[in-house]
Amino acid sequence: MTTIHDPAGRRLPGSLLRRRTVAVLATAGVVATGATVALAEVTVPNPTSLSAVGPVSGEHGYPTWYRDSEGLRLEQCLDLEDPYCDPAFLRGEMPDPESPISFPDNWPLESFYFLAGAEIDMPTGGKGVLVYGLEATMANEATVDGDQVVFGRVRFDLDLPSGGTYEVVHPYGVDTFTVTDAEADGFRYVEDITPAPGNFGLALRSRINPFLVGVDGLIETPDGNRYVGDPAVPTRVTGSPHGTNEFRVDQLLDDGTRATVAATDQFSLMGKVSTNSGIDPQGAFYAEGPSGRWLDVHAVTDVNESVSVEGEGVVRTTLDADGGRYFGRLPLPQTVPGTVTFTNDSDRPVATRTLPVTDRVTVTTATYDTATDELTVTATSSDEVDPPVLTVDGLTDAAGSPVVLTGGTVTTTTTAPPASVTVTSAAGGSATTPVTVTGPQAAQAMPTVAMISGPTEVLVGQPVTLTSASHNADSLLWDQVAGPDVGIAGQTGQEVTFTAPAEETSLAFTLTAVGSGGTHTSASYAVAVVTEATPPPPPAGPVATATASPAEAPLGRQVTVSAADSTGATGYAWTQTAGTSVPLADPTAASFTFPMPASAEPLVFEVTVTGADGQTASSTVTVTQVVDQLTVGQAQYRADKSEWRVSGTASVTWNNTVKVWVRNADGTKGALVGEGLVSAPVAPATTGDWGIRVRGGVNPGASTQLVVESVRGGTLQGVTFQRR
Repeated sequence: MTTIHDPAGRRLPGSLLRRRTVAVLATAGVVATGATVALAEVTVPNPTSLSAVGPVSGEHGYPTWYRDSEGLRLEQCLDLEDPYCDPAFLRGEMPDPESPISFPDNWPLESFYFLAGAEIDMPTGGKGVLVYGLEATMANEATVDGDQVVFGRVRFDLDLPSGGTYEVVHPYGVDTFTVTDAEADGFRYVEDITPAPGNFGLALRSRINPFLVGVDGLIETPDGNRYVGDPAVPTRVTGSPHGTNEFRVDQLLDDGTRATVAATDQFSLMGKVSTNSGIDPQGAFYAEGPSGRWLDVHAVTDVNESVSVEGEGVVRTTLDADGGRYFGRLPLPQTVPGTVTFTNDSDRPVATRTLPVTDRVTVTTATYDTATDELTVTATSSDEVDPPVLTVDGLTDAAGSPVVLTGGTVTTTTTAPPASVTVTSAAGGSATTPVTVTGPQAAQAMPTVAMISGPTEVLVGQPVTLTSASHNADSLLWDQVAGPDVGIAGQTGQEVTFTAPAEETSLAFTLTAVGSGGTHTSASYAVAVVTEATPPPPPAGPVATATASPAEAPLGRQVTVSAADSTGATGYAWTQTAGTSVPLADPTAASFTFPMPASAEPLVFEVTVTGADGQTASSTVTVTQVVDQLTVGQAQYRADKSEWRVSGTASVTWNNTVKVWVRNADGTKGALVGEGLVSAPVAPATTGDWGIRVRGGVNPGASTQLVVESVRGGTLQGVTFQRR
């Protein structure tokens, strides 16, 4: 799971980083963190969303731009000399703030396509802060190509006057929160669309749209650049889909009225209008055959762009265009180049992307015959002179080796063909096509089974109902085969009802169930009619069964111990026989709940159940503490900014918070550095990430080590941190 940083605008004080948090799962794929949980609801959502993400830049691996529903495109603001890009912030995010930006050696860990903020004075003397951010960052706290992520954020930090229900009205909707008195002071709401490295389209799902713009329109500088606003100058804005171009906090009162707590229409804005289109290569394929040696190249970008391609032995050539599609067929030299570079010469600076050159694979046949269980795949490579080996992905022969297309065709036997096949060439090309299925029915239909449910013994004159419990039956037919006629023969319903005869006798019935295709099966059923019911067997003694949910729990997790699965029990008596003592609110109840304590020894509970006849039985259950295992991957203090960056993982991800202190010389905990919430793990990982980033934090003095603890029992002593 990605560790998400707070968008750092110049008007967002570092003290706001340490707050209670409410997590809202607004959509699938939302990063949720929270130390407290209040009732939160998006009562007026944004009905619009960002419309598109641009091609990935070959320079740094991030999208060239994001476009809103109004057609406005913004690029990353990355100019260290541009005051509209907040260069002080950018330098603070770089390993070497005095050198130019370069990827990956000197790259800002955080940068923005769009950043908007508003701040209001609350009646408590505290602040109310709104942040919108479309942020570019890295998945794992370090600049590594392939870890690029972009996420959209909506965040509120509110020092509320008291507990109650509040509405936050803002440009992208209305959010309603119900908080307790304990949660009111320093309340935080964060909604992040989960970043996934390379999946830049996820950010389109955020509530940010359209981009807010200053009320006087875009700012244009003499060099021709345009911006949504000046981050140093608050302004009124336009762009709200609801016309609510303000940040307002209202309290909903018990009498149905509302009272405005605080409001502002002044926002700080940052966002640079994209003048570049970028370039998105679609393929570079070589072909060798009777007609010669060729290189076919394909790319897409905006219309009316000038796109060229070049490579080793390939003369730089401008591609033909049709709308936003660009294509060229170029003569190849003797050696096929390993890569070619596409350039959008219309961009300033020019955009380039490099793509490997492969052959073009064409799948001409992919069929499966259910009569023979044979899957046949035929494919060709564009290299007709020296055809490379072609294999079918995901299929293996009897020896476990990949299935090879000999002479361009392979036939293999399987009882369950894939929905599609991908043929891969040793020269790097591949193609995927659906499998066409022919032949008769495959797989077996579920059988039709006739079954009857009902009493096996009834009293004379008693009403009786027999019910069909048949499977896969299209129709039913009841019949009576023994005993006095009770009038059910020929009935076709799900159940039949009759009155038992007036004398003792035996009745016998059949039920015929007919399935699809006329298949049928019959069930027989007997009912004894008696004048006196057979006495029930003497009651068996009780059986005790003790369970725990969960049986393994971290510190503080609620555990329920229960004997509800016991049979024949009329009374319960609980005792604890091992482990740290926990309170038993009612030792005679069928179950009880307690928070998991710290206990090196497993907790053992024994229940003795008593039956109606006084017999007893006992059972035990064990509950084990799961100890949180912490790691620290980064521990750093930047003296020039009094900034702490500490991050790592935790094995317990349920409602977990990690706290970090400066370690005193005697080993005790000193000043609190900060605390971070543990995120949920993303498969295949089983641990969650946590991170602390505090500007203006405590000065460690002469200390060189930290103490790291989690509220779920994890602890690390003597963690060394780096000074910068």
